[in-house]
Amino acid sequence: MEDNPAMALATRMGGQGGSGTLFGMSMWGILASLLFSSIGYYYLKRGRDQSDTTKIGCGIALLVYSFFVTNTLYIVLIGAGLMAVPSIMERF
Repeated sequence: MEDNPAMALATRMGGQGGSGTLFGMSMWGILASLLFSSIGYYYLKRGRDQSDTTKIGCGIALLVYSFFVTNTLYIVLIGAGLMAVPSIMERF
């Protein structure tokens, strides 16, 4: 059992709970989620200006998904995939 309640909570939430983590996310995970959230805000803003529902949906998804994913690799892969959706939808 963990002596530190914050580490115990981080471990229960699915993270490693070790040193250098915040709720199971490493520093790189936090930076990646911040980057993709800011890109999501940009997509949301541009989608509202252009009345493009695909950009609005991807912007909202980019803003929200990093709350549920703690692994840095998955944050980057999902973020890159969501960023690619509007450009793929424009081609088809």
